Amino acid sequence: MPSGPSAALDGVVPAIEQLERALGEERMRLAASLDALIADERLQRLERLADQQRSEFDGLDFIGESRLGSGQALWGWEEFHSDVLALLLNPKERHGLGDCFLRALLHCAGTSQDVGAVNLSAAEVVREWEHEVDGQLGYLDILVVDREARLLCAIENKTFSSEHHEQLTRYRIALDAAYPSFAKCRVFLTPQGTEPLRQEELSLWTALPYSAVLDVVQQIAADGENSMNPDVRAFLRLYATTLRRNLVPDTSVSQLARRIYLEHREAVELLLANRPDWAAEIKPAFKIAIERHLEWRLDHEIKNAIRFRANVWDRYGVTRTGSGWESDSDALILFEFLIQDGRPRFQVWMSPANEKNEKLRECLFEAIKQRPTLFSPRESAVRASWMILHSDEDHMLEEDDLGLGWDAGTTRAKLESWLSDFTATRLPRMNQVIVDCLNKHQAEKQS
Repeated sequence: MPSGPSAALDGVVPAIEQLERALGEERMRLAASLDALIADERLQRLERLADQQRSEFDGLDFIGESRLGSGQALWGWEEFHSDVLALLLNPKERHGLGDCFLRALLHCAGTSQDVGAVNLSAAEVVREWEHEVDGQLGYLDILVVDREARLLCAIENKTFSSEHHEQLTRYRIALDAAYPSFAKCRVFLTPQGTEPLRQEELSLWTALPYSAVLDVVQQIAADGENSMNPDVRAFLRLYATTLRRNLVPDTSVSQLARRIYLEHREAVELLLANRPDWAAEIKPAFKIAIERHLEWRLDHEIKNAIRFRANVWDRYGVTRTGSGWESDSDALILFEFLIQDGRPRFQVWMSPANEKNEKLRECLFEAIKQRPTLFSPRESAVRASWMILHSDEDHMLEEDDLGLGWDAGTTRAKLESWLSDFTATRLPRMNQVIVDCLNKHQAEKQS
């Protein structure tokens, strides 16, 4: 009988063979699950439905992007929808709908008062209704008040954020104090109809989903007996499209996708586990492009962005008076390569103002406004908070570049070509505008 190391190896070999068989069976099982997913004809149907949604013209979505900027926080879209709703709710606006939209929304919200026979044409609409409770200022998104009917409708709108700091409780207290004898319809408007966080507010606020707003908009737009202005009807249809694309997904698409996922969960999870990490794979190309030029230096990076600066800026102390970055950087201005869903773009950021950099910030903003061929600032006037001095209107890559060309190398070659041309031509010209401002600021300070 063998003993010692040989016996030990003899005991290991069967275990290794068993592991190999298990791994082989696992690979075959995963391959079979992928084949079953690919063979499912419903995938083609889901793709067609998704293509229809993507190709549906959404003029308001385009306007919103231009107005807010794709780099803005999502709360900007919340403001956009509040503005549109306030316009439609206002009977005095030039849309010619009168109190039609207001009545319909009150009906959806289940107001306790019968509005069928009440004339609401005198209602007034206030955006960002300011109030104070226990020394704390608050701003209710939309307040509709009809003094003749002694009725109000308060709307707190949350599209991509959630309730915080007991907002609804403070709003209710403020409304009760300001309008003690009014009938009140309090609406908490969210994409899914989320209920208030506090138990005491559940019965006092109506949790209304955006699908109810979509229904109202579509019903009014489709009303053949309503002799509304054709442009208003077209606007309502555009807004319905915006709601469907952004806040009220097509349930037929989501239900089909959910069904396919549940039936092929293992295969789908395998695909998701192996999808590209766009930012992690793109950022090295940006780092290399920066390192190749001695005049540039990496300042810091975050998950989806690389931020860098020009070495020449260090001659001017005022460029180190910034604050608020995700790192400990004290930069006032930074160049940025931002990666969103695999598609990078170039931006220029300026941190908030303080007493040391206020004059330079004004100089920079005025200088870039005079160079529209180089810069596309987001704001029309300088402000004390964060500013995007420039954001490329186009991404460096197209949607098609995120396909098979990603692994084939063609996408990387396209990106490197873009970076090579950009760092050799446009970036130096943009930097010169900044350096000229720094020289001007320093000369004025010394005079």
